[in-house]
Amino acid sequence: MNRPLLKSEIKAQNSRAYLMKQQQSFIEKHGEDLGAFYFLMMLIQTFGKKALRNGDLKTLRMLVHDLNAIYRKYTQ
Repeated sequence: MNRPLLKSEIKAQNSRAYLMKQQQSFIEKHGEDLGAFYFLMMLIQTFGKKALRNGDLKTLRMLVHDLNAIYRKYTQ
């Protein structure tokens, strides 16, 4: 039997649904490649702001590393 979802699980599920809707919106507006890139940039900006606000240097370093990897992939 399935148990009812906890409030935190419902919030996570709604957040994921919202992000998938946003991703689809970017893809519809800008095409497959550019839409996916814009969505990724939006995610990085959002997580970067949260990490900066919280003083989380580990997350900021990880985001910078990911951005550098994307840059290298598309410029070489």
